[in-house]
Amino acid sequence: MGLFSWFKKKDSKKDDSIDFESMYDGVNELGIRGYKISHLETCKKIWKEYVPENGQSDCVQGELLRQLESLRNEAQGNGNINWDDNFEFFCDFIKRNLCESDIFDGEEKNKIGKSIAIIKDRGQYAYSYNSGQISDEEVNPMLFAYVDDDLYDYIADAIAVFAERNTEPIPYSGNDSIYR
Repeated sequence: MGLFSWFKKKDSKKDDSIDFESMYDGVNELGIRGYKISHLETCKKIWKEYVPENGQSDCVQGELLRQLESLRNEAQGNGNINWDDNFEFFCDFIKRNLCESDIFDGEEKNKIGKSIAIIKDRGQYAYSYNSGQISDEEVNPMLFAYVDDDLYDYIADAIAVFAERNTEPIPYSGNDSIYR
């Protein structure tokens, strides 16, 4: 049974056992629920200057934002139904570039890393359900994807701060195995 057919099945039974608040697990603990982006102009500049219409960016700043927006789109538009190795790579790439930089202190790196882990954990959960590793009886559909903007906006701000500190484009040669 696919992700969306589960919702249809549950709706038809009028089952009220869904724990809607569980979607916010992790985000509440990090204190970023309801977070509003504060570096929107920087993100717009990165997108306009460094993110191509198709394919990967040729600089790290653009690729970070492109990958984050791919993760956001997959979660919000598809409920992570298409989760695969590309999305895993995106999470690892963003975390590595932000957390291994000298821009953020230890506490902020930890918060960024945990934020990205929420996205990755949700994608892996959706994948596990869609591949039959989690049954209909044990699934929590609120854990398929984090769909609110606050988490993605928090990471986008971290990318913007990274770009503001690295004003010259950092070359990125791309990854031939990435097709998203």
